[in-house]
Amino acid sequence: MSFVKQETEESQQRAPETGPRPSGWVPLVTGAATVAMIGCPFLPEGLPAWLRFGPVYFVLPVAILAVVLGLLDLRHLRGPQDDGGTARRRARTGVVLGAVATMLPLVAVWFASALLG
Repeated sequence: MSFVKQETEESQQRAPETGPRPSGWVPLVTGAATVAMIGCPFLPEGLPAWLRFGPVYFVLPVAILAVVLGLLDLRHLRGPQDDGGTARRRARTGVVLGAVATMLPLVAVWFASALLG
């Protein structure tokens, strides 16, 4: 038996290696954190300014990250699910929260520019 034939037979015998399936937690947590960051300027004035206004600078990058990670998880979660679709729901919720957190600052800037301009 030649070496090539042995190698192909061994590769056919092995089960395909699959990594851990995405659970949807990462997009959900990043989306929720982004929505929480939007509320930071409304914290009490006694807190330091860096704590109230610092997270605002990270809203758009983290929101975009939540959307991208959620869409990637949804792509990997195609097909039959063992958990009844809860991972899909978590990933979809992360995408929705990320999209809302992306749109709110953009709408606020647009509205402010319409009032001032």
